[in-house]
Amino acid sequence: MPGETILVIEDDPQIAQAMGYRLSAEGFSVIAASDTVSADRQLELVTPDLAILDVGLPGEDGFSWLDRHALLTKTLPVLMLTARGKTEDKVKGLRLGADDYLTKPFEFAELLARIDAILRRRPSQSHPTTQYGNLIIRHDAKRVFINDLDIDLSPREYHVLTVLAEQPQRVMSKSQILQRLADQDLKAADLNDSTIEVIVHRIRKKLELASVEIETARGFGYLLKPAALPSSHSPTPSS
Repeated sequence: MPGETILVIEDDPQIAQAMGYRLSAEGFSVIAASDTVSADRQLELVTPDLAILDVGLPGEDGFSWLDRHALLTKTLPVLMLTARGKTEDKVKGLRLGADDYLTKPFEFAELLARIDAILRRRPSQSHPTTQYGNLIIRHDAKRVFINDLDIDLSPREYHVLTVLAEQPQRVMSKSQILQRLADQDLKAADLNDSTIEVIVHRIRKKLELASVEIETARGFGYLLKPAALPSSHSPTPSS
């Protein structure tokens, strides 16, 4: 799925460079990290759609990183790369939360096919309800509530909010949001960075009573986070 962002965590500079070049040529946005420390720093700035994780990293290895990020990997798909081809290593990675496991050396065509398969079964839409604070998103009904109050959002406002709610407290760039809108088969041809800013502004007004807010990460994008000053008033359901 070209247009998605992939975090490549690989300490071999030749392999990392080759993957970055080939994935970029396929239309993906690629972020590189040579170890788990730099990977965690990248995750503070941007929300990738998939992580390619090498097992044999300097310092903390891939298995330990997966174990430490057990909550994150519920929403972030992970494809493990390793020279270890033993069944027990593959089983360990999968049990720790990896979505797939590819043994080095590998053909790029196979890597691309596995990436495509993982992204197509992205779990974010498998849950009928997302709740963050008092904000509740009903994906089946495409409705948003603050406590019991039904919030009136346009289709575009709804989809932008759901994109930000996929991985709260992680930055989503405007280009990522635009791509997700296109993935939802919306008429995104007339959308650009400025219209995304307008949509976000409208959503913010409608979330004034929510315990969460949309924060601007200047130069990067937006993130959904707990409100700095939660309202002391609870919305009352309309009669």
